[in-house]
Parts: sequence; structure tokens; C-alpha cells
Amino acid sequence: MIIKDEIWILGDNRPGTVSQSIGLAEEIGFDYKIINLTYNFLAFLPNFLFSRSMIRLTKDVKNKFQNLDYLPSIIISAGRRSAPVALYLKKLSDNRTKIVQIMNPNLNFNKFDFVILPKHDEADESAHSNLITTIGALTKTNEKSIAKERERFATWFAEIKKPKIALMLGGSSNKTKFTTDSGIELAQIISEICNNMDATLLVLNSRRSGDELSQAVKSNLNCDFKFFDWKETKNENPYLAILGYADFFVITGDSVSMISECCSTGKPVYIFDEQEISSKKHHKFHQNLIAENYAKKLSRNIYELEKNSSSKKLLETKRVANLIRAKF
Repeated sequence: MIIKDEIWILGDNRPGTVSQSIGLAEEIGFDYKIINLTYNFLAFLPNFLFSRSMIRLTKDVKNKFQNLDYLPSIIISAGRRSAPVALYLKKLSDNRTKIVQIMNPNLNFNKFDFVILPKHDEADESAHSNLITTIGALTKTNEKSIAKERERFATWFAEIKKPKIALMLGGSSNKTKFTTDSGIELAQIISEICNNMDATLLVLNSRRSGDELSQAVKSNLNCDFKFFDWKETKNENPYLAILGYADFFVITGDSVSMISECCSTGKPVYIFDEQEISSKKHHKFHQNLIAENYAKKLSRNIYELEKNSSSKKLLETKRVANLIRAKF
């Protein structure tokens, strides 16, 4: 079997994990392609039953892997369910294809060349030489992509002469609850800070925010603000542009990806987190960021947001890519 210097990303139907994979592939520097996996009724069975198997894939996806002309030098398996497929392809390559597994595969780590997990998962790095732990999530944001979006949305922000504070609003999940009371509390805190700083607030909600929470925040803002609703701007989403234009970030604690992306800019990041907004793992993530001076906690006793004493950037995707390139 021919092995080409290419990366295959095996998607696991989770956009966030695929986004991490794309960011890593771009940093590694090889050409890459995304292979979207779809699953049959066996999808939810545990991985130990399918160590090296495509049995859980739908027929059309299995057909894609028949009569392959070549295999890539690196496979990034994104998520638990894609891990057995990656191992199957590795065996097909006579172990010449290397596997980078993002998130816990629920299989023996030694089967993979690298396993990448966030520190807040508390895996024992000393027990696995191939384990890389990261503060937060890998991201696909970089200076080039942000600069491109800054230019594309320049007219949107040209009229804003004040300091710009970006508020990234998450929402509830299966395990956490972001109440409207917390949304009102956030709106009151950030309004007071904006007025103290004579700043403009740029608010972006997300799919998880929901109408009730979004309206609770919007209707309780008492400052100069612009609200970018994801449903109205999904085809013209200014998210990356705001990463470039904003001077400060306030992010709700439920979103590991948004916090990681904002911390990668090196600009001041404040995390709003109370009651049941975040899980225990999220709390550990926040603590790691604050301890390493990547972020601060937002509270009622803050009068103004402060510039960072250093331009420290959270560049975990670049660091991980460098470790992978050094081995391969």
C-alpha cells in the first residue's frame, strides 16, 4: 500500500471536535481531507467491542474504504467512535500510518501514536509516553484567519471608536444549566463595566444560548451595545472578526472552545461562571487558565477590565503540532 504525506480527518459528527482536528492538521502543514463517518445501530456500543473494526459504519461509508489506492501518513481520529476505524486503517497500512487521537478513545492508549486530552480530564501523563495534555481545546483560529475576517467585516466596525468589549454567550448543556437569572446577573455586571470604561459591548450568542437566555441578557443590558444573534448572522458570522477587533473578552464558563480561542489572542479574557453554568471539569479548566495568567474571573466587584501585564497567548494547537512533527 502506498503511503502519502497527507492527513485524513475522521469526523465523529461533532463539529467542535472536527474543528480541533482541522486546526491541528493545518498547523502540521500537510494537505488534509475530511472523511465524515456515519454510523449504524451499533454506534452506541462501547469501543472495547470494536478495537479495529468498521462494523459500526453505514454501508456507504464502508464502501469508501474499499479498494483504496493509498493511505495517508497521518490519521486524526476525532472522537471516541472514530478510533476503531483509525486503528483498522493503521493495520491496513502495516502500521505505517500514524494515528493522532483527539479525546479519550476508551481503548488502550498504547494502540495510538498520540492521544490528546485536556488537562481537566486528569489523565496521568506520566503513565503514557504518547499522551499530550492541553489547557483547553485545540483551535483552528490563527492570526491569518483572524486578519482575513477583520478585513471582510471592516465596515461593520469602522464606526466604533470606543474600546470594544466582546461578550461571548454560551448556554445550557445536558449536564449544566444556564438560567435566565444568571443571564440577568451577567448583563448587569457587564453593563456597569462598559459604562465605567465608556466602551461598546459586542455580544455574540450561540446555538446553545436559546431564545429565553438571549432575550434575558439583551433586555437587561444598559450600555452601548451591538447584539449579533447567531440565527441572523450565521451566513455572515463576525465571530473571527470580533476576535481581531475586540480589546477585551468576557466569556461564559460553559464554552471550552470559545475560551480557548479568545485566550489564543493574548488579549484580556474574563470568565463569567456561577451556579450551574459549568461542570466540574470546566471549573478545573478555568482554574488552570487563571493559574497560568491566561484569564481572570469576572465578578461584581470589578470596576473596569484590565489589560494583561503580558501578551501571553494560549497556543496549544501550535505546540501539539510541533510535538507531532518532531516525531513524524
